[in-house]
Amino acid sequence: MTLRRYSARLGRIDQDFLTPRLTGAATYDRISGYFTSSVLHLLQEPFSTVGRIRMVCNSDLNPADVAVAKVAEEQQRRRWHASKPEQHLMQAPPEMRERLRLLHAALVSGQVEIRVLPDKAFGFMHGKAGVITNGTKTAFMGSVNDTANAWSRNYELLWEDPTPDGVTWVQAEFDALWTHDLAVPLAQAVIDDLKRLAGRHELTLDEWRDLLNRDLAGGGHDLKEVTAPLIEAPLYTSETGLWPHQKAFVHQTVLAHSGPFRRARLLLADQVGLGKTLQLAVSAEIIALQGDEPVLIAVPKTLLGQWQAEMWDLLRVPSVRWDSGARAWVDERGLLTRGFRNCPRRIALVSSSWLSYLGEEAHEVFEQDYGLVILDEAHRARMTGTGKKRRPNNLYRAIRRLAGRSRSVLLATATPVQLELLEAHDLLQILAEGAPEVLGGPYSQWNMQVREGLELVVGRQTPPNSFMAIWPWYRSPVAQSRDAHGRLDPDLLDIRRSLGLRDGEYQAASQAYERLTGFELAQITGDFPRWVQEQNPYIRRIVMRTRQKLEEEGQLERIAVDLHGEKEAVPVSDEVARAYEIAEAVCDELGREGGLTGFARTALLRRISSSLEAGYISVSRMLRGESAVEVSEVEEDEEGAAAEPTSGMRAKLEELQWVLGRARTHDPKIRLAIELLDGAPAATRGQPDWRRDGCILFSQYLDTADAVARALSRHFPGIPVGLYTNEVQSGVYQDGVFQSCERQTLKEQVRDGALTLLVGTDAASEGLNLQRLSNLINIDLPWNPTRLEQRKGRIQRIGQKHATVRIYNMRYRGSIEDRVHQRLSERFGDITALFGLIPQVLEDHWVELAKANEQRVKVLLDYVGEAEKTTLLHPFERVNQQVPDLSHWDECTAVLKSAEAGAHLRQGWGTLGGQNRSES
Repeated sequence: MTLRRYSARLGRIDQDFLTPRLTGAATYDRISGYFTSSVLHLLQEPFSTVGRIRMVCNSDLNPADVAVAKVAEEQQRRRWHASKPEQHLMQAPPEMRERLRLLHAALVSGQVEIRVLPDKAFGFMHGKAGVITNGTKTAFMGSVNDTANAWSRNYELLWEDPTPDGVTWVQAEFDALWTHDLAVPLAQAVIDDLKRLAGRHELTLDEWRDLLNRDLAGGGHDLKEVTAPLIEAPLYTSETGLWPHQKAFVHQTVLAHSGPFRRARLLLADQVGLGKTLQLAVSAEIIALQGDEPVLIAVPKTLLGQWQAEMWDLLRVPSVRWDSGARAWVDERGLLTRGFRNCPRRIALVSSSWLSYLGEEAHEVFEQDYGLVILDEAHRARMTGTGKKRRPNNLYRAIRRLAGRSRSVLLATATPVQLELLEAHDLLQILAEGAPEVLGGPYSQWNMQVREGLELVVGRQTPPNSFMAIWPWYRSPVAQSRDAHGRLDPDLLDIRRSLGLRDGEYQAASQAYERLTGFELAQITGDFPRWVQEQNPYIRRIVMRTRQKLEEEGQLERIAVDLHGEKEAVPVSDEVARAYEIAEAVCDELGREGGLTGFARTALLRRISSSLEAGYISVSRMLRGESAVEVSEVEEDEEGAAAEPTSGMRAKLEELQWVLGRARTHDPKIRLAIELLDGAPAATRGQPDWRRDGCILFSQYLDTADAVARALSRHFPGIPVGLYTNEVQSGVYQDGVFQSCERQTLKEQVRDGALTLLVGTDAASEGLNLQRLSNLINIDLPWNPTRLEQRKGRIQRIGQKHATVRIYNMRYRGSIEDRVHQRLSERFGDITALFGLIPQVLEDHWVELAKANEQRVKVLLDYVGEAEKTTLLHPFERVNQQVPDLSHWDECTAVLKSAEAGAHLRQGWGTLGGQNRSES
């Protein structure tokens, strides 16, 4: 037996060597190159005739990740999609599809087994080698790369060595790589995607619409092609796709929008942190693509940029946001189009405060017909007052006007009930505008006896037990024969038929019960207690899920939270305590002399509570007659917070500036953060350092975040510290030097393990998946508890590699945050119990909390505590937590042509019909 040499110059190596050796071979052990190209390269080989194939290839996986199977799996999936395998196969011959199916089957059966080894173990695998057993054993090595052309067209060299020594030597090399501690199996997600690619086909927009329509018209409700616009978007290729409960809401929305009433009217009331924005954004995309009408999304002003960025970054959906100051639309690229009537995108975002400002005024926004209107943070649309004096606020008026012009309406809030149950009916009245099937006709019990209906729903009132008392509640609106997910109720179908109701009819005549059989009358009477729990209008229209229940149902991965900093506030020096006294005096004077109220009056205190640096900058701004908070960071309640300081106030501000200027270089919060990251036993309770598994540090203010990031980068030389904030000020600090970069770059570096320290403003609290990081430090505590939950949701999510995440909540001792925290904790105990439960309207009263008006605070919290016990959560626990199995959505082989989808979504409103041409 002698060496045999092969050169592509003298003939095709695949025909002269590979095919003859592999065909009918018993085994094939192979050392390959990068895993994405290696997997596809197998398609060029006669693998289906080989008894068993084992291939080891390399990747750029982080060695620290491979110890955790789910992290290694996710990283491989992301690398696979980044290589865009669909592009490699688009020009492939038809037989390649069949070979993909065969390869998938071989991987599933174990005939082909692939392991992936991080290239940091031995560097990049340039040494291509293998051992083939086909009667006898032979080994080979050479320069052949893993490309479609390597064996057949490139100039390559290969040596075959059938000698026992040669075979033993190559086998030993293979075995060493195959059994290496860092070698992990090829991700199941990659194997599954091979099956999808085998059937992959592109659809035009018309073809996609026809498929959905035929599915719905034929009684199908799985909507298997609904994800065609999503399946190759970053949501699936760079992120983890939709969670089961998110799919369920999109499914319900699309079915309702295309169902008997031809409109979806839903209130999404998921607990904070369950991804409401993404559910709404996907629903908006699908509905915008299904039809030709515009989509309007109203969100708080501070979330406009986040919404637009998430739609583009995750869905590649172009959109515009309205800048009322510039009277211009701003698209996803930052380009301006002036004039409301010139909206250049099908999906448009506007500020809910702008709508509130308009109220009942005439404006083009109220004269357009919409395919979908969405209101985020819908609790801001409220009825105020009590009894007959209850009146809608301006936002409530505005959104009802828009609901009357829209086919579908989606509202979203984590707190549909804030202080009284009646607020749930208020929100359903918005949904019912132009859609009487929501609450029934104007004289239905649900509209005439509102409080009694709510008492029935939450179980405070015993349901009636006589048919004639039940009938007025039952007949309007009558439930449809299919539930929200298309599942047929045969008994309800029979009752509707007896009542003479067709699909899409919601109300039975007052005497229609005379058409019912005795059995049906008894059935309605006996089932009414269950019906009023599972079929009432609130249950049908409000979608409410909690993390705990979804975890119990197996829909979400259970991730525990180890909370730190609850018992001990961060101690401060006498100098800083003096600064607080001065700041409180300034805030009091702002209220008396400047006429400022609420959050505007306490802006300075909250800035000092965040960090001494932020406080110092605010004081400097106020001395110049400016607002304490940058315009880009103000909440809607804070607008107009600037006031010219009086002479007495100026003296106090100058003293405060001097004190903070001295103290800010030794901020105790920043010092504690460094101790946590360093692993100082007193700070970590003897646990490992918080830097080891990655950490994000949050602040609501950019000035604080910037100061923290800069300090950390100086303390940890050579270690990059990311700053994640708005589009133009994000970047990386290293050794105290800042280099700007795009936010997407920061996300990718976190995912790849290159960035383990990230400081973010609340711009990072939504739309950012940071499951690679296992620790979170809240440098400050926002007064809205839902913001804390949103921050927590960045790391407590699917893909988190630890079963428990650590969170540290910081506050200066004696600060306004400390007082708020103490009052809330006294009433409710563990602060984590607050998430999603404290009504956001409490913000209006937190000035009293801060000023320690203890008696009023006690009365307020006692009232809220009682209301919390009777929220709408109870009847939803059983109904909404169980979601349909829509796992087949992730296997969608249809792909909507991106060019057609993009062209449709970039169609401006000016081409959709005439409107009144006034400007804002």
